[in-house]
Amino acid sequence: MSDGRNSELVVTAVKRADTLHALDGRSLTRSELQDEIDVSRTTTHRIVRELADKSLIRRVDGVYELTPLGRIVAKEVEHLQDTVSVAEQLSALLPSLDRTDIDVEYLAEATITVQESNDPYGPVRRFITLLRESETLCGFDTTTIAPMYVDEIRDSIMAGMRTEIIYLPTVIDQLLNDHREETENAIQSGELDLYVYDDLPFGLAIFDDRVGIGGYDENGILRVFVDTDAPEVRSWAESLYEEYLAEATSIREHDDWGK
Repeated sequence: MSDGRNSELVVTAVKRADTLHALDGRSLTRSELQDEIDVSRTTTHRIVRELADKSLIRRVDGVYELTPLGRIVAKEVEHLQDTVSVAEQLSALLPSLDRTDIDVEYLAEATITVQESNDPYGPVRRFITLLRESETLCGFDTTTIAPMYVDEIRDSIMAGMRTEIIYLPTVIDQLLNDHREETENAIQSGELDLYVYDDLPFGLAIFDDRVGIGGYDENGILRVFVDTDAPEVRSWAESLYEEYLAEATSIREHDDWGK
């Protein structure tokens, strides 16, 4: 259980994160530290006194360095900053991820592609890039991909890409209405399997070497796409996919199949 002193130490460490970072792995004189964190001489004096009072830094032979406690705290503060940065970029996806047991920290080293006003299809293009580099694809999705990319995905499947996807009923209906012949041919070829499930949390794509997670807005537009080769994420993704697959229904059992 934390007490008041520990709480004060955490607040100080976060507030002075730039100073702890500047001293991480090296020693600096006060003037060097002042230049590094770009504050006034008076402010530098106040900062080093504050950190020294909390036993986070010490002065040895005229230079300042992190104490053993300071090194541990500095590392944890940097880790916290990284996690907050990732969480901020994943804001469009976090409500959906709350429905699973994934640790957001696993995505700290992930490639995060966010929709920008001047590049609205950036996340979709990232997905297509990974698709081109993979021979297999499985996962689930809450919507179909942007229409301009449908042909490329279909061509990849028909060229022999092994694909297994779980869709919402509305998406399956759309596929059968708009691309019935191509969908049925791909399924009959054995390269494509489609399944239906009533409630999916987000987009999940498991490629040969990477796992992608997609977050959509209320209009079905892909706002953020996160991909990583982290083993922990692949293990989580494969387990989650198997859970949904076990409850999903094959498209071959769809009321409109074969008509």
